[in-house]
Amino acid sequence: MAMRTFSVLFYYEWRHFRAARGLVLLTGLLLLVGGYGIYYGTTEIGRQRRHLAELPALARRHAAELQAKFPGPADAGEIGYYHHTFAVHRPTPWAGLALGQRDVHPYYLQLRLLGLQGQLYATENVNPTKALSGNFDLAFVLVYLLPLYVIALCFNLLSEEREQGILPLLLAQPVRAGQLVAAKLAFRGALVLGLALGLSAAGLAWARVPLDGRVALWLALVGLYGGFWLGVGLLVAAWQRSSSFNAVVLLGAWLLLLVLVPGLLNVYVAAARPVPQGLALTVQQREAIHGGWDRPKSETMARFYAAYPQWRDTAAIRERFAWRWYYAFQYLGDQSAAPLAGAYAGGLRQRHALGAGLGWLSPAVALQTSLHALAGTDLPAHLAFQHSATRYHDALRAFYYPFLFRQVPFTHADYARLPRHTFTSPTDTGGARAGLWQLLLGVGAVGAAGGLALRRPIRPR
Repeated sequence: MAMRTFSVLFYYEWRHFRAARGLVLLTGLLLLVGGYGIYYGTTEIGRQRRHLAELPALARRHAAELQAKFPGPADAGEIGYYHHTFAVHRPTPWAGLALGQRDVHPYYLQLRLLGLQGQLYATENVNPTKALSGNFDLAFVLVYLLPLYVIALCFNLLSEEREQGILPLLLAQPVRAGQLVAAKLAFRGALVLGLALGLSAAGLAWARVPLDGRVALWLALVGLYGGFWLGVGLLVAAWQRSSSFNAVVLLGAWLLLLVLVPGLLNVYVAAARPVPQGLALTVQQREAIHGGWDRPKSETMARFYAAYPQWRDTAAIRERFAWRWYYAFQYLGDQSAAPLAGAYAGGLRQRHALGAGLGWLSPAVALQTSLHALAGTDLPAHLAFQHSATRYHDALRAFYYPFLFRQVPFTHADYARLPRHTFTSPTDTGGARAGLWQLLLGVGAVGAAGGLALRRPIRPR
């Protein structure tokens, strides 16, 4: 009997929803916006992939220009100075659903044999307004817009019937108040989770992500986030206030959890984990490199040979300028900035870890951090790319140094022997699972609070 009553109430909610044109239009709008988010994100990643695919041809064209400029055997120092190659950061299939920091940081670097640090932090100009607002991908729709849809569904969960005088008639029937609330919440939950998980499934299919455990993790994260906001709606409805009061409180909760708390967390994390200024790093390297011109060659080479003793027995430098001396003080400039560079990268990692650990204060932060970790578009993924680019630059040095110190001519055939680089973002399932537990904590907290609040008798009027 109880199940039949629940089914009747659920069906009544469905009919009520169909009659509410505003909610139907809002549902259609959310689907449309979610579809656009999927399209925008996957299109942006497709553009980046096409750009990366063009880089090998660009590198070959540049090599051909150098071969025309140096038709015979050339000094490797000149080739290393003019020739550039690329360190590329390839996106995962997930990246189109959560762009993360791929719109802020470069996804490829143009490298030469010169000092690394100035090249490592070179980036294209970014529109600050766009960077502040972020990209309109599926993650943005789920994190920011899905809660507004839940608010539109739940702000009058019980108050609408009370204000229309229908609630006394409903409770006069053989219907318990708990059944009524359960049916209302179940219908809204089915609608919200159906939309959120449906959009996610469509995005995963469109992006052609591999079907593995990360798919279940993504769906679980999105489902828990929707469940959290349904719990918030239940908690506010349990206060049994007016629809307008509920709407104001729910919108206030949205502002608090999606705007104020994340902003305050950013301020706290920046203060708690200070990092060196990137400008100081660049200045340190440039001053060391510029100082190399005035430093005695013997002093420069002695410091260089301490790091590369295998070249100590090569011919002494007697000429006014030698490429091996030039690249030696380029290397020493990088070494002088290495402590600052390490502190900078380490500080950024600590900031990210602290911010992710505080995700329980804002489910929006927990979800966004987790989705970016799954997509390989978060800050640790970019730092891993920088580390990979550093190792690649080391490989370039190891390739050129035998030419420089043994004074071997660089021929056209040697271009094909230059090291190549590729790097694909790692996905951090551990970080995503940590966000899952944070969301579970939030769902449990609001669910328990809502259940306790509903223990009070529901007032018909």
